[in-house]
Amino acid sequence: MHNFRTISRARQLLAGRNLRASLVRAALGSAGILAVSRILVLAVAVVLARLLGATGYGIYAYAFAIMSLLTVPAEAGIPTLLMREVAASDGRGELGMLRGAVIRGLQFVLTAATLVSGLGLIALWLVAGRLDDVQISTNLIMLLILPLAAVGKTITYVLRGLRQILLGLSVELLLRPSIVLALGLGLLIAPEALHQPQYAMASQLAAVTIVAIVAAVSLQRATHRIHLNAPPQYRTLHWLKNALPFTLIGSAGIINNQADLIMIGWYRPPEDVGIYRVAVQGASLIPFGLQAIGASVAPQIARLYGSSDLARLQRLLTRSAQAITLTALPLTVVLVIFGDNIIGWLFGQDFIDAYAALSILAIGQLVNAAMGTIGILLNMSGHERQVAKTLWATAILNILLNIIMIPFFGTIGAAAASTISLVTWNLTLHRIATTHLGLNASIFPSRAK
Repeated sequence: MHNFRTISRARQLLAGRNLRASLVRAALGSAGILAVSRILVLAVAVVLARLLGATGYGIYAYAFAIMSLLTVPAEAGIPTLLMREVAASDGRGELGMLRGAVIRGLQFVLTAATLVSGLGLIALWLVAGRLDDVQISTNLIMLLILPLAAVGKTITYVLRGLRQILLGLSVELLLRPSIVLALGLGLLIAPEALHQPQYAMASQLAAVTIVAIVAAVSLQRATHRIHLNAPPQYRTLHWLKNALPFTLIGSAGIINNQADLIMIGWYRPPEDVGIYRVAVQGASLIPFGLQAIGASVAPQIARLYGSSDLARLQRLLTRSAQAITLTALPLTVVLVIFGDNIIGWLFGQDFIDAYAALSILAIGQLVNAAMGTIGILLNMSGHERQVAKTLWATAILNILLNIIMIPFFGTIGAAAASTISLVTWNLTLHRIATTHLGLNASIFPSRAK
């Protein structure tokens, strides 16, 4: 009996070390991918801003913001749900359930995205009289992008659920901006007649097409390696029911991220949209650590919570929050102090008015980073409905604040509204996690046990 306990204890220690080693590798790899991705996205923004100018970039950014809103019904929460279900089924060895979830999820996303794109085409036709040819062409190409982008993203989330985290992130976050950057540079040296938003959007169409193909091939290879030959099992109604909270979370999150940009387009000229987009792009560099570490620990949070190993889960949350904050703080300081010079150097003097909004957004993102993986914790522990309610409450707050502040303060008002909403969201979720789970995902001390 003593020998059995010794062997059992040794296996537990080895499993713990292997888990830590795999988490470190995944976190470092994810951080590297996110860092490169942020650089690529920033490079794309710089190239397109210089290619299109403030007005043209504003038209492009506005169409892109609308596409982000349309991804909510197009994806219907399926990518995140699939990542969770695939990871859980893989952990339990339920290959039939895993296969059924993937098949049904892809079928649903393709159908929903195609339907949304079709309805968008009808809406575009109805409002075409109020748009010029450039706006019509840009939005038409945007609607063609939607189904391909939704399917490609769904597949990459499945890959992450299959523990192919770095592969899924690379296909989703590196390949697409790399292609857009290459095509954008080509447009930059092309004749001036091609320096138009619709051609920039066409580069996105080419990129998502390639990404969808590569993602599909990668999924086929990943499932082949685990010999996924079990007959598929389906729990369609159960999956759709569980997808609803993720849909609500996704829609509220996108509203929080895009409401300011879209509402600036309502109240202000296109060039203000382009200027604010530059501020958003700059501030989006700050939470790359949150996204990188969150992507790598999400399946582990689900597994540790599912096995009731709350002590290890708390250690994982604390260390994750510390690492995230350490990556966010230097970037925030640089952007707040030197942001005006950076904007002028990278984007040009046409976008220098983005500095004030960038500073406000940067501070909000620093708070967001300090709160750690709070949203992922609640989603992976079955509290997605509370997350959805909180997100919707802050989304409504965001819209109301934008309505009040944009007409008077322009891009500065939009930045303040978004920052207030983001901080409110984090503080509310922090209270939910400490109250209902006894877990603290932030760097701040609490009485959570």
